[in-house]
Amino acid sequence: MRIHRHAQLLNLFRGGTDLLCVTLSWIAAYLIRFKTPLIELTKGGDSFFNYARLLPALFFSYAFVFISLGVYRRSLERRRVWEEAFDLSRAHLMSFVVFVTSVYFIFDHRFSRVTLGLFFIMAPVLLAFGRSAVRKINRWYLRRSQTRGRAIVVGSGRVADRVAAMISERNEWALVLDSKRGIGELAEVRQRLAAGDIDVVFLAPSANESEKLHIIYESLGNTLADVFVIPDFEAPEYLAPRVMQLDSIPAIVLNSSALDSYGRVLKRAFDIIFSLTVLVALSPVYLVCALAVRLSSAGPILYRQERMGLDGKTFNCLKFRGMRVDAETQSGPVWASKDDNRVTPIGAFLRKTSLDEIPQFWNVLMGEMSVVGPRPERPYFVDQFRHNLPGYMLRHKVKAGITGWAQINGWRGNTSLEKRIECDLWYIQNWSLWLDLKICALTPLKGFIHPNAY
Repeated sequence: MRIHRHAQLLNLFRGGTDLLCVTLSWIAAYLIRFKTPLIELTKGGDSFFNYARLLPALFFSYAFVFISLGVYRRSLERRRVWEEAFDLSRAHLMSFVVFVTSVYFIFDHRFSRVTLGLFFIMAPVLLAFGRSAVRKINRWYLRRSQTRGRAIVVGSGRVADRVAAMISERNEWALVLDSKRGIGELAEVRQRLAAGDIDVVFLAPSANESEKLHIIYESLGNTLADVFVIPDFEAPEYLAPRVMQLDSIPAIVLNSSALDSYGRVLKRAFDIIFSLTVLVALSPVYLVCALAVRLSSAGPILYRQERMGLDGKTFNCLKFRGMRVDAETQSGPVWASKDDNRVTPIGAFLRKTSLDEIPQFWNVLMGEMSVVGPRPERPYFVDQFRHNLPGYMLRHKVKAGITGWAQINGWRGNTSLEKRIECDLWYIQNWSLWLDLKICALTPLKGFIHPNAY
């Protein structure tokens, strides 16, 4: 397809630039270590040849990992700079591990760990600069290029208007808008296609034009132009439509998640390892909290509260008890509020610091929760929210979590439910193991203590 050709060439250019940046980083690391006075030599120098002969292994490691991780995937989606930088850093980390491991087993020479460390630090910086240079060169080229393809948009609805606008906005498509026609302007469409200078046709009919699509299909049998059919379908923001094939039939999945089969296995393995580590490492903290709760007020140490999790199933969520035993005898299920007189003095501290939540790592180990995910809610409140908040029940397409994207962005406690749901659904649609690691790393800084936690 013509619309992909420029993207393919651009990816080749990106790949070559990435390898150039990796090579320059490797050479610079050697020069800084052995040819400058910045770092004192304690064990003598080393020849450049010993490091130059590693370049094939370096090229293979980075090319193999970058391609395997889809860094050069032919995507027409616009990506943010920080998302590209994160993907490059992740790929660099894995490539570095592959490279160092292969060097250890293939070569007998003892290479400088300082050189490896310098390379590890410099490579992602140069990779980011390289990608920035590629973007600038691409924009410069497209502004001056005379080889853009011509596109025609067929349709009169709002989707057709958006496609026409995107052709002008998206330089990387390397297209110019020839014309925009309605389904009823069949004669004009045929005339433009017969001219032979149309490279791409976007069929974007409005709802009342869809039934006439077969008329346009008959006119496309003899054209060499690439044809895209875009249905008049705009899903609400809380849905994440994606196209999949049911045998030979294309289908649009409305409420998809990035957690597919292998993702669930990977996430479960992470949950088990992480929760076991926390349960062992924080065992003294558990003991201190348990004693504090026992001595502060009468009643059990742990509080079991029914919450809703994966697929709408309920489970008993564990917490260190922070309220009186009879806290909801008269009021019934209510959210905790500031200066709530039901909260014990120790409970106020535990809830403020989120230490009351750490028994939930046992829920994670039992498979009822995940380390990262939407916070679980009580069925009583779920029944209220599901009717008033669009997309609320989609939170239950994954396991509930101890921490989550909403929590590290400040949406916890008495804050906007709409913003919290927006964050939860974004997490579900964009899940990756690296995102889980990022959320876990930021939780101690942004998630534990919050002014609305009470």
